Amino acid sequence: MLRSIQQGFSNLAKANPLKNGFRFENQNLTWTFGEFDTHSSAFAYGLIEQGWKQGDKLLFLLGRSNTSETAAAFIGAAKAGVTVIPFRSNDPNEIEQTIGTINPKGIVFSPNQLISETKFIDILKKLVPEAWQTQSGQNLKSNKFSNLKWLIHTGFYSYPGTYKFRESLVYASRNFNRLSLPQSAGSIAAILKNGSLQNYSYQDLLKLSEKVSGSQHVIVSGDPQTIQNFSIVVGGLERGYNTVLTGGEKLNKVQKILQYYGNYSLVVDDSVLGDQQKLDFSNLESLFVTGDVKKAQDIFQKQALSF
Repeated sequence: MLRSIQQGFSNLAKANPLKNGFRFENQNLTWTFGEFDTHSSAFAYGLIEQGWKQGDKLLFLLGRSNTSETAAAFIGAAKAGVTVIPFRSNDPNEIEQTIGTINPKGIVFSPNQLISETKFIDILKKLVPEAWQTQSGQNLKSNKFSNLKWLIHTGFYSYPGTYKFRESLVYASRNFNRLSLPQSAGSIAAILKNGSLQNYSYQDLLKLSEKVSGSQHVIVSGDPQTIQNFSIVVGGLERGYNTVLTGGEKLNKVQKILQYYGNYSLVVDDSVLGDQQKLDFSNLESLFVTGDVKKAQDIFQKQALSF
């Protein structure tokens, strides 16, 4: 029988609620497994209250610095039976096409991330102009994207027709909670590939994370919203290792971060490699790459494995 996110996480959170499970270096934030369970469940309950159902699709267009929001929203959506689809592009036309192809029920986005030198919130105004005519309490109705009902952002300011991320969190009391979460073993994540969705279950992501399962700490540097990094989050919840997300920090800062950890694996992607010159990572233990392995080996001067 396939395990669900509830089965995999609930036992660990109950057994080790005070153990540090997540460190978001770029946000200077640490969560225990119990705290992460609480925050991710709050997002799940928020979706349930908004009327989300199992199988609904939630598109992620988050910035690389939104590490805690990405992790909590991904697991929260999975708890609610909602499929998360991460996507990143610097082309407004490709973003529009992708939203049309996926036809999600909602989008979680970073309003100030730059897309070809334009803030995403300004691009969204053109794609979904109806949002700016939507009054508080009214349902969003997009002429272009028929299924789109919810726009959730991580910014500080309020925008018409959208909800702040923190406003979408529902912290239900353990003693007086009337909300319930589904026990689903279906798809919890998907990527758009050749015009169709490639789905991943909890078990799929758990298997993908086996490469780093022997580490006490798994340090992720780069884009937090990828299938590989989602798998690392799932693996930590199942196996109990500490997941450390650095966001889009430069590698020289990551180098300093590593000195505080032992028995770790470092996972990097092309977004942080860039034109980086060789660095002395003498304390680097295990290196995994989601991208150009040869380039990573040249920079780190160490054998790397493809993740």
